[in-house]
Amino acid sequence: MFAVWEPMLLTDWAAPTTIVLHRMRDLRTRQYWDENHLLAIRMAQDARPPQPAQDCCTRNEILWDLAAVYPKGVRWTDRIPAATLFDGPVVDVADRIEAAISARRP
Repeated sequence: MFAVWEPMLLTDWAAPTTIVLHRMRDLRTRQYWDENHLLAIRMAQDARPPQPAQDCCTRNEILWDLAAVYPKGVRWTDRIPAATLFDGPVVDVADRIEAAISARRP
């Protein structure tokens, strides 16, 4: 699991502090700071069917506060693969994230 933090609000002028990073309690989570929105831009560029269109989560044409779940075993090549879940805000789709991840387990 990856959590990618990016500067979107006026208060987001630096990478998240330890207190903020501790919000992600799952020990499998790896957290990154993407100051230049590189991943968010790429995720928007590579979005395509059958990936569902998100219902929210853009500011100044940058994706943010969005969860994406990808099929188990999918290969990442020159394009990000289509996600099975692609929506947010994260807090509002937490149950859907868990369901999507659980559905991938054997």
